Amino acid sequence: MTQYTLMNTLTANSQNISWYRGFIQGKTRITLAWVFAVVLGLTAREYPIFPGILVSFIGASLRFWASGYLRKDTRPAVGGPYSYVRNPLYLGTYLMAIGTAWAVQNWVLLSILSVVFAGIYHYIILDEEAKLKVIFKEAYLQYCALVPRFFPRIWPLFSSSKREALAQVNPESSHHRFSFTLALENKAYEAYLTFAALILFVSGVAYLWKHSS
Repeated sequence: MTQYTLMNTLTANSQNISWYRGFIQGKTRITLAWVFAVVLGLTAREYPIFPGILVSFIGASLRFWASGYLRKDTRPAVGGPYSYVRNPLYLGTYLMAIGTAWAVQNWVLLSILSVVFAGIYHYIILDEEAKLKVIFKEAYLQYCALVPRFFPRIWPLFSSSKREALAQVNPESSHHRFSFTLALENKAYEAYLTFAALILFVSGVAYLWKHSS
């Protein structure tokens, strides 16, 4: 796909979802988060199992890692997890959600989460891509051609040629290194707090279910 075609595709996608855009803004996502919590509270009959906890923790760690590279300036973030996927924060959120559902062994909730997440965040990402194209222009189009949108490529995961290409997209060497100060400014710690709250919540609910009879 040429950069001109990619630009037209991003613009067309953004226009096609304009009616849906208002519906899935912050309030809708917050409401769905509360619905998710209520469903967890009604279904967490067993203590969380390790594989699900691990997936959720990886999601929180991904969000923390990405926050150390996210700068709101004139160059796109290309370091760390941004060199593998264009939306590591959203991917981290997804892993935290399905990890928690896995932890309580609620496979129906896990499946529903995947469908709902795709239906909401796919369009949110398309909308953001259109905005980033306007902000970063040619650099962002080059970035899109190098890095997949949501799931990383299995192989080749990384190469010297890709590293050099990303350096052309954003030549600031400091932007390719993790910044703990920047992570704190972006409130990266909230990812771990949310992870801990989710696991403690489902553990507490399971305890109450087991000791209420």
